[in-house]
Amino acid sequence: MASPLPAQGGAGWIKYQRFSELIVVSVAGHFGFALAYGVLLNQWHIALALGGPALLVLGLYPLFKSRMPPGRVRVLSHVLLIGNVAGLNISLMWMGLSASTAVWWLVWWPMFVVHLMGIADGLIWVALALTSAWLIWANQSAHWVQPLMRPQDNPMAWMQIAFLLIGTSVSVVVRRAYDRYEGDIAANRHMIDQQNKALERRAGKLETMLQAVQQSSLERTSLFAQISHEVRTPLNGLLGFSQLLTLTELSEQQKLHVSQIKRCGATLLQIINDVLDFSRLETHATQLNKEPFNMVQLANEAVDMVSSIAEQKGVLLVREFPGEELVAVGDPLRVKQVMLNLLANALKFTPHGAVAVRCRRLDFDTGQPGLYVEVQDSGIGIPPEAIGHLFQPFNQLSDKTIKQYGGSGLGLAICKRLVDMMQGRIGASSQPGQGSLFWFQVPINK
Repeated sequence: MASPLPAQGGAGWIKYQRFSELIVVSVAGHFGFALAYGVLLNQWHIALALGGPALLVLGLYPLFKSRMPPGRVRVLSHVLLIGNVAGLNISLMWMGLSASTAVWWLVWWPMFVVHLMGIADGLIWVALALTSAWLIWANQSAHWVQPLMRPQDNPMAWMQIAFLLIGTSVSVVVRRAYDRYEGDIAANRHMIDQQNKALERRAGKLETMLQAVQQSSLERTSLFAQISHEVRTPLNGLLGFSQLLTLTELSEQQKLHVSQIKRCGATLLQIINDVLDFSRLETHATQLNKEPFNMVQLANEAVDMVSSIAEQKGVLLVREFPGEELVAVGDPLRVKQVMLNLLANALKFTPHGAVAVRCRRLDFDTGQPGLYVEVQDSGIGIPPEAIGHLFQPFNQLSDKTIKQYGGSGLGLAICKRLVDMMQGRIGASSQPGQGSLFWFQVPINK
């Protein structure tokens, strides 16, 4: 039940108040004995030696509440208590009591200090009490201090009663301190329980709100998908008839108008396909296929599919593939879809220069084999602060690029979801005006 010292830098010992009634018990005991010896036995020297130093114990109250550092408070507390015990030792020698009787007065001090100040301080006072006992025994032989009373003149019966009362008072103080401590623990535990219940209720409300938001998002995505699907059917018809229209005799102006219709229709169809792909990934758990495929052949097919776009823009497509076959087991359709999205993205933002495509095999830290693919362009580049938002749908960067370059802004978000489905990773690095590098790696089976 020792009161620990507070952290350095605080004011005194805050927790000593739990046992502060011990100061009252100590001072009351000293004053009681001082009055008995002074008034009843007319031994005022003994009364002053008992009562005067007891005032030093009262000095613990302002000392503990001071703003001094705890270390200084601790040292001064020991000095005050040593002065009090010195007065007690002189009083015991003046009383003329035998050493075997007088030393019992010293048993209270280690108990007093250990409860009020702490275990370490109590152990110090065990040594000080033993030293005081040695002085009393030595004085009995050396007679350094001459007694003012005979042993039989001391009221032993009163002393025994007083010691009984002091011991009872100390026990009451300790028990009250323990009860208050338990009460504080119970109150804190009740407060924590109440806070936990409040947090549980709040978590329940947040969970309900989150589910409502998720459901609303799914419903909105499903609505977009349904609308996009319904729009795609007449759009395909429109593109088909525009294609048939090019087979008829048209003037140069009409051919220009038809080509514009085809170009706008193709862009709109691409946007609708992106929305459908994104909504499908959001609302359905897509099953991945497991089949063998040649990664080099698949990469060549993906590059061939965008080669016409590169030729129209005058952008060089560079293929850096292994010379031998790179056979793997996975979902070739999803891998090709990611490659096509990255290639289309690179060509969109590369007005001139080249786009390089590389693929190779790698081994993950777990020992599982994987495929590594990267697409590097010499285009406009991406600001560093926008890299972290590239793979998020409907971000501010995608809004700007949609206005300037067209598209849906969902291509990279679709790539991220597809790579995550394949338990892989995707990333990018870029410098404005110096091009960008997009890469992804996915685990495969041999």
